[in-house]
Amino acid sequence: MASIPPPPDDVASPGPPPTGSGSKITILAIVAIVAVVAIIGAVIALANSGDDDGTNAAASTTPSGSSVGAPEFVTARSGPFRIVLGWAPAQGVPADRYVVSRNGTVASNLEGTATSWVDDDVVPGTHYAYSIAAVATDGTSEAARITTETAEAPPATAPLEGVFDVHIHATSHFGFSNFGSGNGTLGWRFTPTCKNGPCDTKLADLHVKEFRLTLARSGASYHGDASFTGQVRCGSAPVTSSVTITVHVTDGGVVDGDWVATRVEGTMVQSESAQLGCVASGATYDVTGKIVR
Repeated sequence: MASIPPPPDDVASPGPPPTGSGSKITILAIVAIVAVVAIIGAVIALANSGDDDGTNAAASTTPSGSSVGAPEFVTARSGPFRIVLGWAPAQGVPADRYVVSRNGTVASNLEGTATSWVDDDVVPGTHYAYSIAAVATDGTSEAARITTETAEAPPATAPLEGVFDVHIHATSHFGFSNFGSGNGTLGWRFTPTCKNGPCDTKLADLHVKEFRLTLARSGASYHGDASFTGQVRCGSAPVTSSVTITVHVTDGGVVDGDWVATRVEGTMVQSESAQLGCVASGATYDVTGKIVR
């Protein structure tokens, strides 16, 4: 019968782990790897620290919350003589005040609660560029810009003022022994009797100082009459003439920044009663005038 031999007496027992230079190298390599991983993690953390939320920061049009934002939803409603600006405050730091500029010049300073402004200092048919700046308490600001054009206005809204080059053409005459060509050029100055808007106006001839009258306004029409001496003579003696003038404003425009009448058309009727031995006389003229200011 077979038997299992006893174990040999010289079987070696497990010894202590090696303590030579190879084990030291393995430990140092592991420590180095851990250090590199830590450094990479620190770099990534620093790269992300500039944007806490990390979502669409570059594409956002809303202020970060640390500075004032430009007004939003800016609108401009225009008429011939008025422009109304409107806006909404931006998100973030509230504005301490708003500065409204027109064509590069400051036009108004408003409180931070303002959301509109009315510009009454405009004229018809003109382009205007506006800037609405929101200003924070620290002086920082952001602006929104908008351009608009005022509407055209009817000629009747234009004040009759300024110097006009006036051409007259006689369409009929009677009673004169020597009438001349019947055509002439006059210089008329119109001076409104009010400060703003169209109203009655005074007419003065630049060359005949006696030629003065006031024209009453009705819509786009002006009418007046007066008497003066010196335009007509009976022999060598001057006689008194009666003059009636009716003109209509047919065009308006902007002159030196003001909305005024730029062209008039109408009639002038002149008459002299029989006096100093001369017969009655008279003439009717067509009148056209353009501003020369």
